[in-house]
Amino acid sequence: MPSPYRELYRRFGILPHNEELYTLAFTHSSYNGMAGTRHQDYERLEFLGDAVIGAVVSELCYIYHPEMEQGRLSVLRAQFIRSESEAGYCKKLGLDQYIRVGISFTKNMFNKTPLYEDVFESFMGAVFLDQGRDFAYKLIRSVFEDDIKNAAIDGMSNPKSALQEYMQADHKESVTYKTISEEGAGVNKLFTAAVYFEGREIGRGQGHNKKAAETDAARDALAKLARPKE
Repeated sequence: MPSPYRELYRRFGILPHNEELYTLAFTHSSYNGMAGTRHQDYERLEFLGDAVIGAVVSELCYIYHPEMEQGRLSVLRAQFIRSESEAGYCKKLGLDQYIRVGISFTKNMFNKTPLYEDVFESFMGAVFLDQGRDFAYKLIRSVFEDDIKNAAIDGMSNPKSALQEYMQADHKESVTYKTISEEGAGVNKLFTAAVYFEGREIGRGQGHNKKAAETDAARDALAKLARPKE
């Protein structure tokens, strides 16, 4: 019986040694209930793939952007390893066609972005184990290289999302916002907001409504994070 991944192997030049790794890479935990199995899913491979992708992306950012200091490199890296970016690469590579999920998951699957992100990472983890470090590095590099080479920091277009993605790239905690003061009245009313991470203020901003003040605070935090350390 021909492999269900034959076209996938051909596309990436893979000569598989252990096809079970690829089956696991495309299997969501919800599939276990339907198949009567336990822990036969992509979660461990996702853990490995996340680390390998992060290392390659970090190196590419370093190589192609010598003009950036550490803070700006971190912001740039976060653009590529955030959920939406990795989900996009999953679909671009056609990995979404092979995903296996349980019926219960299908009924409640409103947002596929986290699933696609996980599968992108788990697939790269499977490649790393099955094909070796050098092959996996070359594959991941081919996915990201041109985009990183031509990238610029785009976080200022959506500062709150960019800040959240940046902070959660290395931490699980979320940022929080607090209105510090309100001055004036009517159209002249001015709000001041601060953004916090792990209880520490990392940015402050102002605006004529709370949302604008929080956005300005996020922009301030990103700018501070992108500055070179003294």
